[in-house]
Amino acid sequence: MNKNLKKMKKLVYISLIALAGLSSTSCSNDMLDTYAPGALTEDVAFQTSSDLRLLLNSVYAAASGRAEAEFVSVFTDECGIGVANGGQGLTDDYVFFLTPTSGGPSALWANTYIALARINRLLDYSTKIVPKDADDAKVIARIKAEALTMRAYCHLKIMSYFTTDMKSDTALAGIISDRVFAAEDNDRLRNTNGEFYAFIHSDLDQAIALYTANPAPALDPTVANVNFTRGLKARAYAYKGDYTNAETWANQVIASSGVSLATKAQYQGVFFNESNGAAQEVIFKLKRTVQQNAQASNLHNAWCSVRPNAAGSPFYEVSRALYNLVAVNSAADVRFRTIVAPSSIVDPNYATSPTYRDSDVLVINKHGGVATGTTTWATTGTNGNNNDFKIMRISEMYFIKAEARVAAGDLIGAAAAVKTVLDQRFGSSQVVTYPSATAAWKGILDQRRIEFAYEGYRFIDIKRLGNLANAGIDRHPVDYSSSTSNFPGGNPANLPLNSYKWALPIPSLEMNVNTAIQQNPGY
Repeated sequence: MNKNLKKMKKLVYISLIALAGLSSTSCSNDMLDTYAPGALTEDVAFQTSSDLRLLLNSVYAAASGRAEAEFVSVFTDECGIGVANGGQGLTDDYVFFLTPTSGGPSALWANTYIALARINRLLDYSTKIVPKDADDAKVIARIKAEALTMRAYCHLKIMSYFTTDMKSDTALAGIISDRVFAAEDNDRLRNTNGEFYAFIHSDLDQAIALYTANPAPALDPTVANVNFTRGLKARAYAYKGDYTNAETWANQVIASSGVSLATKAQYQGVFFNESNGAAQEVIFKLKRTVQQNAQASNLHNAWCSVRPNAAGSPFYEVSRALYNLVAVNSAADVRFRTIVAPSSIVDPNYATSPTYRDSDVLVINKHGGVATGTTTWATTGTNGNNNDFKIMRISEMYFIKAEARVAAGDLIGAAAAVKTVLDQRFGSSQVVTYPSATAAWKGILDQRRIEFAYEGYRFIDIKRLGNLANAGIDRHPVDYSSSTSNFPGGNPANLPLNSYKWALPIPSLEMNVNTAIQQNPGY
C-alpha cells in the first residue's frame, strides 16, 4: 500500500474512532467487523505516540463546546435581553424553564461523555503501544497523564451540574465512565458523589505521578498540564467542602506553577486577543484555531450574531445587575471594560425608560472584544479570530484559598487572598475587609461573579456558596419586568436557592437508551 495513502487512511480511521460513543458508553470493537484483507483495524491505527496525540486532540475538541458558558450566563444572572434578541432563550433558559429535553443540560451531558468515550479508548491503547525509545516512552506517559486529567475534569463537571448536593457522598452524581464499554452495556445506574470523588482523585493522583516522573519540557497552557491537574484537586476539594485539602492544593499551584496573575495592563489580552504569555494568568485553556471559526461554535457568538460590539447584533447583553456591580469601580477596575464593550449605550435613566432594551445597550465584550473603539479582534467570518476556552486560571486558586480561610474562621486571611487578585485588577493596593463570615462569603461570591463572568462559573458558584453568602440569583427588575423586557418568569423569585433546578435534569438522550438511570427530583 502506498505509504501516504496508508497514512491518510489511518488519519481518517482515527477520526472515525474519535466520533464513536454517545451517552455514557463507548463502542466496543464490534463496530470494526467485518474484516476484509487490507482493512485498517484499531491495532494498525494506534501504533505510535503520534497516533495517540491525534486522538487526544479529538478529546480536547469534544470538550471545547461553548454550552457551559452560554447556558450558565443566560440561566443565571449574567445576561439581560439584547437589543437584537429574536426570541433566543426567552421561553426556556432565561425564565428558568428546564426539562429533560433542554438544550443546555443535554449538551453538557452528551459532549462530556463523548469526550470520556474517546479518553477511555486512548487510555486503553496507551498500554499497548511499544515506545520507540526512552524519550518516546516519556511522551506516551505525558499523553496518558493528560488523558487521566481530562477524565477527572469531565467527571467533576458531570457531578457538579447533575448532583443535588456536591457536599454529600451519598447523593447521586452521573455515571462513572472508566473503560471502553461494550455497545450493549448501556443500562447503568448513577454512581454516588463519594464514588465520583474517589475516582476523580485517583485519576488525578495517577496523572501527577506520571507528570512527576516525566516532566514536560516547557509550560504549555493549551494541554492538560500538571498545574491543571493539581488545580483540579483544589477545585474538587472546594466543591466537596473539604477546605483543608482545597487550600493545600491551591497553595501548591500558586507557589509552584510558575503562572502569575495578569497585571492590569496584561489582563485584557487574556480575553481580547489571546496575547498573554504561557505563564500569565491561564493555567489551562482549550485552543481554537482560525480554521475553527464558526458562528455556531465561537465563544463570542454565544451572545451576538457577528461580533461583540453594538453593531454586531447582540441578542444577549450584560445584565443590569452585573453592570451595576462592576460599574462601581468602572474607572479603576480593568474588569469593567473587559466585560462591557466601549460601544455600549448606557442610559442613566434606565430604570424608568419606556424603551429600556433600545436605550440601554450593554454589550458583552469579554471574548474577543476591544478596549477602545468598535473594531473587535473576534468576528464571524472565514478563518477569523475566535477565542480559546479558558478552563482554569490562577485567580481561581486565590479565591479557593479565600474560601478556605473563611471556612477556617480567618477573615483577615480571606480578605488578604482576595486583595491579592484585586491589587492586580486595579493596578494599585486595595482595601478588603470582611466584618463577618456571611459578608466574606458574599464578598467572595461577588468577586467570582465579576472575575469569571461569561466563563461558565456562576451556576456552580451560586449552587455551592449561595446559602453561605445568603445570596442567590440577582437580576434587576428592568431585565424581566420592564415595558420592553417583560418576562415575569425571569423573576429571581422563581429560582430560589432551595429549588430542585440547581440539579440539572438527566437528559432524555440518556433516559431513552438507559432504562436503569434515575432522574433527578422535580423532573
